[in-house]
Amino acid sequence: MKSYMAAVIGAGPAGATAARRLAEAGISVILLEKARMPRVKPCGGALTHRALGLLPDGYQAQLKSHPTDWTFQGRRGQAVTVIRTDPYCHVVERQFFDLFLSEAAERAGAAVHDQEAVVRLSVGSGAVTLDTDHDQYNVRYVVAADGAHGMAARAVRFPRPLNGAAIEAEVPVDQSLRDRYRRRVEIHVGSYPWGYAWVIPRHDILNIGVGSFRPHTFPLKRRFFEFVEAITGTADVRPLAYPLPYRLRFVAPVAGPVLFAGDAAGYMDAFSAEGIYSALRSGHLAAQAITAAAESGHPLSQYSSALYEEFWPSLKSAIKMGLLFYPLAGYWSDVFTQSPDLLSDYLDVAMGALPYNELRRHTEMRLLKNPQLLTAHRQHRRGPGQ
Repeated sequence: MKSYMAAVIGAGPAGATAARRLAEAGISVILLEKARMPRVKPCGGALTHRALGLLPDGYQAQLKSHPTDWTFQGRRGQAVTVIRTDPYCHVVERQFFDLFLSEAAERAGAAVHDQEAVVRLSVGSGAVTLDTDHDQYNVRYVVAADGAHGMAARAVRFPRPLNGAAIEAEVPVDQSLRDRYRRRVEIHVGSYPWGYAWVIPRHDILNIGVGSFRPHTFPLKRRFFEFVEAITGTADVRPLAYPLPYRLRFVAPVAGPVLFAGDAAGYMDAFSAEGIYSALRSGHLAAQAITAAAESGHPLSQYSSALYEEFWPSLKSAIKMGLLFYPLAGYWSDVFTQSPDLLSDYLDVAMGALPYNELRRHTEMRLLKNPQLLTAHRQHRRGPGQ
């Protein structure tokens, strides 16, 4: 049996970041990833500005496009585009972005093992035993960053997040489509219950997908193929499906010596479905908590407090925004296409430059001006997980 101070399960942004930060702090750590790196990882791959400060040196080479234009299309095909001077996001290719983060962890001193799946996690007195399909490890702390359906949550009975679903494809396109989407992200709302469709550019590839927090309410897969064909003229693509893990109530992401981060914690934005920033930041905070516990005996519950203070106010506002928007998304798509100010507010929220409650306040003011719509909204208002 091999021993480390900490183990991290999962080499996505949360896990690789936690492993790097632990190694930089002098903590002996192993990063375990069940797949061979680089592995295919379905994701739009959009990074906001605030995420860049959480990345290791050399990240610039991972940024494949820098959209400045954001097009919002409503249910009737009407569209409005907000254009910024500076990029409002940066797009990465997740399989190579995750590899870059894992290699940075390895350079910092972490032991990185891909193609090694954790099959059993047992919490004992003062230690955790991890059995993999190759070996056995004895550690004091664990960062579970193994995704929405990871085994760590099952092992320690950590409450699972709610799960929406998304389907996407990476579609090579010709020069005309490449030029059309070179600096533009496109969002389609109003025809996809409790969700939206998107087009995100990356060189000669378009990432095209459909996602919903309530995917059981409509034929998600069929609508995905229809959307791809509408954008590219063909539905001959390889679809990839994945969950959208989120919570409607705060759940402390600590179970004894096991800390949950990224999708495993369930802190995806329940309105926009953005999750890379929270994954990176939760990886940083998990590493900080373990370092403080190892060096000074601080309780791991400080990780839960830090996540609550830093994330939950925004996530709670995102939930409320979703409850305002999605029940009558068709109406709101009409309003948004006629209100570039609201779209600009949304971009500022996505960039971390404006708090969610400001966007929600502006949206509520629109709702209150229409009594009939307000009544209809109350009749349809149900949470995405209900």
